[in-house]
Amino acid sequence: MYKNDFLIKAGAVLLSLCLFAGCGAKASEAVTPTQTPEPVKSEFPSGFRVGSQVSEAYVDNTKKEEETVYMEREDKISEKPFLKADGKNLRDDSGKGELVQLKGTNVGGWFLQEFWMTVTAYSDNVTAENDVIRELTERFGEEEADRLMEIYRENFFTEADLDYCKSLGMNCLRLPIWYRTLTDENGNLYENAFDRIDWFVEEAGKRGIYVILDMHGAPGSQNGSDHSGIDGHDEKMINSKFFFGTEEEVSENQRLFYEIWEKIAAHYNGNPWVGGYDLLNEPFCTFRYNTGLKDSVLLEMLWDIYDEAYRRIRAIDPDHLIIMEATWNPSDLPHPDRYGWENVMYEYHNYLYDDYNNAKGQQIANMRKKMNDIKKADYNVPSYLGEFAYFDNIKAWDDGVKLINDTGMSWTTWTYKTISSVGNWGIRHTRDAGLNLEKADAEKIEAAWSKVSEETENTLLSKTLSKYFKMVFIEAK
Repeated sequence: MYKNDFLIKAGAVLLSLCLFAGCGAKASEAVTPTQTPEPVKSEFPSGFRVGSQVSEAYVDNTKKEEETVYMEREDKISEKPFLKADGKNLRDDSGKGELVQLKGTNVGGWFLQEFWMTVTAYSDNVTAENDVIRELTERFGEEEADRLMEIYRENFFTEADLDYCKSLGMNCLRLPIWYRTLTDENGNLYENAFDRIDWFVEEAGKRGIYVILDMHGAPGSQNGSDHSGIDGHDEKMINSKFFFGTEEEVSENQRLFYEIWEKIAAHYNGNPWVGGYDLLNEPFCTFRYNTGLKDSVLLEMLWDIYDEAYRRIRAIDPDHLIIMEATWNPSDLPHPDRYGWENVMYEYHNYLYDDYNNAKGQQIANMRKKMNDIKKADYNVPSYLGEFAYFDNIKAWDDGVKLINDTGMSWTTWTYKTISSVGNWGIRHTRDAGLNLEKADAEKIEAAWSKVSEETENTLLSKTLSKYFKMVFIEAK
């Protein structure tokens, strides 16, 4: 458990904050699409993730699942691993083989730092990954900035981490990337753009682990939040120039977005250990209900982008799973027949802060409601809970993961590694260096970033999750 200052503030401001926003995660289920509450200034650091909530008046009248006797699945690597959708399930051998339920975690904070959970600290002018590049380049020059950032990337995730994930029983890792991971500020693909991702996919595949490539930060930012690479602070909507810049800005950012996905598709076409392409992480995010636009207008805007990306990828790569994220509920995604989408998976994220330690059981009630909504929507596509957390209460983790796993849907927790002070957000912990990039010299930055490979295990969480990682796959109905 953790008691850091910004979380202690949670009781005072969470209710008002969650009424409109899901910073880094989910929008409030307590707000209807037609409501347009006034923006609320957050007292949290800009990276603090605030999620969907269930009203305290919500009563869980659903039938509780019967106790299930589980068996561990056989630990073997598929000889024909290529995944495809088969109704509500995934199967290997291009959809003709064995049932696969993806279960793992996110590798958050690697290609896109979120300073609330990494060794780099927030400072006055550095609050997102874009600021890291700018600050280091201004202070030390482009070559030295690149060298320092490469030290961080080399050490954050290694073969030892992959071995550890395998030992817990994971078969999936969702990899958040920023568009600048692959291109320069002008959209030109780096000469070595795919080298580190290639290494990751290859080494994960050797261990029977699928990789979901997640566009966590699109050109111009799809949500104006720090986890997209650009921090819009209290003006996230106007800093989401993927949707709401000038006509020229939006057109250029979306053009580059499609072009990057075309390059990714061309590069990984035929690669069996790429589990799927996650098109766009948490579009709109904190300002979903504060745009002044009708909900239907926002969703049509998003669905058209998904459809265009789908068609461009399919022209190059006809086989990989394409993943569309809801913002935030099943009703926020179209019936796949509307666009003629095939071999797609629908993704959801879920966090609840109002009952942080699950003292009232709302963590589980909230997740049960999400699972029920997904089941009620009855889309004939696989469902995937791409991000979630149950925070401090390890019993809530046990009960909640069982709830998700029993549906047969795929799932990945947020996240693999954090600084120790944020507790059960991370399966593994690294020491908090409190690194201020505006003040630290290059030697101090190198020392801090070279030590991000020095981790400890969050034992209670890892053991709880491992039980479910290793269980036999469950068929979604």
